[in-house]
Amino acid sequence: MRLQVSGRLEQQQTLTPQLILSMDILQLGVTDLEARIQKEFTENPALELVENPAPTGDSSTEPIDSEARRLLDIVDQWDRPMTGERRQVGSSEASDAKHEALMNTIDRPESLESFLIRQLQLLDLSPALRQGCESICGNLDDRGWFIGEISDFARCINKSEPVLTRALEVVRRLDPPGIGAMNLADCLLLQLNSVVGSAEYRIIEECLDELLGNALPKIVEKLELPLAEIQEACDVIRQLDPTPGSAFGDQGHQGIVPEIAVDEIGDKFVVRLANDRLPDLRISSACSSMLEEPQLKPEVAEYIRTRVEGARSLIQSIDLRRRTLLDIAQAVVDRQEDFFRHGPSRIHALTMQEIAETTGVHISTVSRSANGKYVQTPHGVIELRRLFTG
Repeated sequence: MRLQVSGRLEQQQTLTPQLILSMDILQLGVTDLEARIQKEFTENPALELVENPAPTGDSSTEPIDSEARRLLDIVDQWDRPMTGERRQVGSSEASDAKHEALMNTIDRPESLESFLIRQLQLLDLSPALRQGCESICGNLDDRGWFIGEISDFARCINKSEPVLTRALEVVRRLDPPGIGAMNLADCLLLQLNSVVGSAEYRIIEECLDELLGNALPKIVEKLELPLAEIQEACDVIRQLDPTPGSAFGDQGHQGIVPEIAVDEIGDKFVVRLANDRLPDLRISSACSSMLEEPQLKPEVAEYIRTRVEGARSLIQSIDLRRRTLLDIAQAVVDRQEDFFRHGPSRIHALTMQEIAETTGVHISTVSRSANGKYVQTPHGVIELRRLFTG
């Protein structure tokens, strides 16, 4: 018994942050992964977008290399003793169905214009000012911003410019904070409770481009403030909403996005990535070069090193996910060739364990790769796991 406990502890020690991230990234669908990448890109200045990425290859030209295979093997070893526990945690299909049914009964969201006008009804305004406020509310964009010049707007609707100027001031004090902003910096400052001259205020006023580019070291250098203060201020700014109007109105439902396409080449079906929705990432050259500067403050250097390592782990995990998904999808397509040629009536019995043995990975890796991943087939878009029968 003690030996078994000791063995389990050794496995826990091998579950590094890199492995946790790889497992997490692998199980995400493409839409959730897009959101995850956007979040990481926003928070990590060491990540940089590749402007003109090279086209990605298919599974036949990019097999999973030895390092990636080693990561998958470690993940598989970790999964084995947790299979029962994970199944228990994941067995929530009934509650998910109940939640979906509940969400389907929710009324259509209120429009931003209606929400603002209801607030105006509680204010003691002159008829002219109220009418001006309503005109402003009806001409905000989807973000909740007022784009353009008041003078031009006044001429367009044949109303008094001073009245509309005052009306815009009234609207900008309504909820949600940030409504009626003229631009991004204005929108953020409207929501900020900090006083003029605070780190948050100065970052938005003086370093907005650096903030959008996640260039925290450059902000430190420009404002001559400690890194810890800059990090804390940026955390506050990230809690602000640059598009306060987007929460209103019917946002619709996300459609199913196929990640894998299947092409018939000669007498064989070959898988490939169906789209290029996911951005290509790389380590920021600016961050890498800053680490070589001898005068760099130790706290800044440590911050950059940590972010670079996090960026590298994310890039490796996304690449591993892509290659693993292609590898497993190709194995499934090879076994279900009759389905692709003749349709659903010709689908064969196939288990995830069989594909695990074919590809040399654990069944949990197959499950992560199949759930929530969609394939464009000659017979429509289907979830990859639907090609398994048991």
